[in-house]
Amino acid sequence: MIETTALIVPAAGSGTRLGMGRPKALIDVGGLALVRRTLMRFVRVSEIVEALVVAPGGFIPDIQQALVGLDWPGCEVRVVAGGDSRQESVRRGIEALLSPVETVCIHDAARPLVSQATIQAVLAAARAMGAAIAASRPADSVREDTADGKTRPLDRSRLWLVETPQAFATDLLRRAHDRARATGVVATDDASLVESCCGQAVRIVESEGLNVKVTRADDLKLVRRILER
Repeated sequence: MIETTALIVPAAGSGTRLGMGRPKALIDVGGLALVRRTLMRFVRVSEIVEALVVAPGGFIPDIQQALVGLDWPGCEVRVVAGGDSRQESVRRGIEALLSPVETVCIHDAARPLVSQATIQAVLAAARAMGAAIAASRPADSVREDTADGKTRPLDRSRLWLVETPQAFATDLLRRAHDRARATGVVATDDASLVESCCGQAVRIVESEGLNVKVTRADDLKLVRRILER
């Protein structure tokens, strides 16, 4: 029996660093909005029965229009309002779920190149372990600041660059967000939240291929070039 999954796509970012004057999710990428490009990476994942795009306030109709005609048999796609932070937006997405799914997958709207292999590997690891994330090793040398105002090198073979998708057992993710809200815990991603609030170990799945996050103009240019090819 296939375990069912819900997909939550945080898309409430303003895109300020791109300098486009509109939410990042609506930026044109090869004739389609970025958020649509990203959702298209998931339409062949048969276990996903519900997809929620968490949109910036005031732009729900624009996001809905960008997704008109998206062919996703067996999956209901909805757009809901996000919050003031990514963490709050994900929490709102969790609260808006209608399907009694076993797993929730969270993937940034700004990562439109994620591979099918990465998606499936993260979902499989989450079903087995309760929590899993995509990540990659840094290609460059890495240093960190020290208390004396200097820096020191870190062993990059022991470091991971955290990405999405991230997937979790539904009850675990709900519990983590409830505890975070009650205690004021803030984290930059959901894996950190389930670790700090629930003590849950997170399985790392190494990304296959490019999983670029569109943050700056150069990232957008790279994604456009790749899709053109």
